Amino acid sequence: MDSLRFRSLFAVLMALLMAFLMSAVLTAVNTGVGAGFVGRWLHAFIVAWPIAIVAAFFCAPIARRWTMQLLGMGGPR
Repeated sequence: MDSLRFRSLFAVLMALLMAFLMSAVLTAVNTGVGAGFVGRWLHAFIVAWPIAIVAAFFCAPIARRWTMQLLGMGGPR
């Protein structure tokens, strides 16, 4: 299940969801929800998504290892 294909697709989809939601919230907090909101949001999303893909790809194994350690499940198998 940890194949490169799985990890890549997981990173892209996880990053899509996270960047979509976080860019919306942060755009709303920083600039308000008014005229031009959707354009500002989409711009923020387009900038954030590629960064989030790289972060998700490289950080997911670290987060998995930390989670397993915190739950006393040992290291990854």
